[in-house]
Amino acid sequence: MLSCSLVALLSVFSCSAPVEISPGDSEPSGPNTIVHGEIGTPNPPLTLTIQSQVLGQERRVYVQLPEGYERTETRYPVVVVLDGEWLFELVRANVRFASEYEVMDVTIPKMIVVGIENIDRDRDYVPTEDPKDPPDFDTAGQADDFLRFLNEELFPLLDRQYRTAPSRAVVGWSFGGLAAMYSAIAMPELFDAYLCIGPAIWWDGDLVFERWREARFDRPKRMVVTLGSNEEGGMVHTSTTRLLKRLDEEPVDGLDLTHLVIDGVGHSWSIPSAIDRGMRALFPGFIAPGEVTVSSMEEVESYYKGLSTRWGFRVDPPISVMQSLAMKEFSDGDVEQAITVLEKLVDYESDAALAFFYLGKFHASLGHHELALEYYRNALAAEHRRDVPKGIFLQSFRRAVEKAEEGMKERGAQHGTS
Repeated sequence: MLSCSLVALLSVFSCSAPVEISPGDSEPSGPNTIVHGEIGTPNPPLTLTIQSQVLGQERRVYVQLPEGYERTETRYPVVVVLDGEWLFELVRANVRFASEYEVMDVTIPKMIVVGIENIDRDRDYVPTEDPKDPPDFDTAGQADDFLRFLNEELFPLLDRQYRTAPSRAVVGWSFGGLAAMYSAIAMPELFDAYLCIGPAIWWDGDLVFERWREARFDRPKRMVVTLGSNEEGGMVHTSTTRLLKRLDEEPVDGLDLTHLVIDGVGHSWSIPSAIDRGMRALFPGFIAPGEVTVSSMEEVESYYKGLSTRWGFRVDPPISVMQSLAMKEFSDGDVEQAITVLEKLVDYESDAALAFFYLGKFHASLGHHELALEYYRNALAAEHRRDVPKGIFLQSFRRAVEKAEEGMKERGAQHGTS
């Protein structure tokens, strides 16, 4: 049974009718999304409906774009959330917190989060019919059709409508975890990364366990499998542990596998921690090691170029890494190099308010007062562009602007009387 809080979150999406989009349409007839302002939170998710020819039904999809999406030309990786009516809110909140709030030090890249609402999860997520007679899951067995829906209809639509990078991850729990893992075998081109939370590997005599020998990857894959410690002794834990043991003994070429144990919880309550830890584990090394962040601009750029190659999309150095390098250069007395680092940062992160602020301070230290004032004003403007400007930053930036303006006036007056 859904909790009251989750029901309240999900009920938001019924506030207004979504716009219908047919997978073959190059452009929708009207706005392609409806923004549900009633949510009462910044940058609310969008809701689409898709008339699927493959599934023969209308499907509802939620889309969360990164903060500042409309102000950039950046292409973003996509994370697809199965059981979207349950897990989309958890994943989108986690992704936004971990990738957008640089004051907390981001730990994963910004991405587009896509949640797919269920109609019949047994049918869509389970690859074979229930072998029991009579069956416990009488609609199971059409996972291949669901994967076709993703490949032929949903993903082409997302690629047309949004600036997607050629990299996708999937998050699935229980039967959803089974579907995610099965997709790696049956249609490996769909995803590059997989977060399988308590996957129901036990299905149909450990079908996926038997079929893993068929897995062939033409590009690197990352997979994180999680289990709650309290699941031990149950069929999910037993079957998944058996599969993990085989994959450890017989590694699959191209698969980077991570196993996480979520302590003190079982099959359901492992989900929040599994999403948090699992998403970070899907992007290992996103924050460069300390020796890189205090080395040189060349080494930082080389490190993230390597990540871009491995992950299949452009990975820019995070704000925290660039600011650490700039501060190191400044403390070493190389103010010009510190300025160069921050100028590179604002080239690809135009809303990096703190970077503008420190550019102002660094230029002020060199006596470039007009430039300093310009950068302080840019910092204030960038912070105002945020969905929720940070009050403490606004105060600091306003004071910096006011102080710089007063200094300019005093210098102008002194020049006039000299």
